[in-house]
Amino acid sequence: MRDFTNALYNDIKSAVQALYSNAVVSKQYQSESAQFPCVTIVDIDNPEISHTLDYKERFSKPSWQIDIYADGSTGEIVAKKIRDVIIPICEDDYHLTRIEAHTVVNAADTTIYRYMLRYNGILNESSGIIGS
Repeated sequence: MRDFTNALYNDIKSAVQALYSNAVVSKQYQSESAQFPCVTIVDIDNPEISHTLDYKERFSKPSWQIDIYADGSTGEIVAKKIRDVIIPICEDDYHLTRIEAHTVVNAADTTIYRYMLRYNGILNESSGIIGS
């Protein structure tokens, strides 16, 4: 099984920190953050969807959840600016399919704005080519 999470993480982290140098980008869900903006990228699933009869060519459907957190009176604006640099990476560079994109009520602290993106793609595990 090939893992694209690190590559996706590195590209997103570079783009987000180019926009907001103090942004925290993590590969783990964080229930609390002392610093904003904060972006988490979590590998949520990777089922095999098909394979050849000899199992030499396998296809899987990896998916990721990206949460963007920002605080203060400009939280929504900041989160959406970050969203707008993440989308081209996922869609244009990695050819992933956006399956969700919306605001999520942050019940733990309503002063923090949260925006969630979910993506998946189809990965040829033999060639390493990912698409949608």
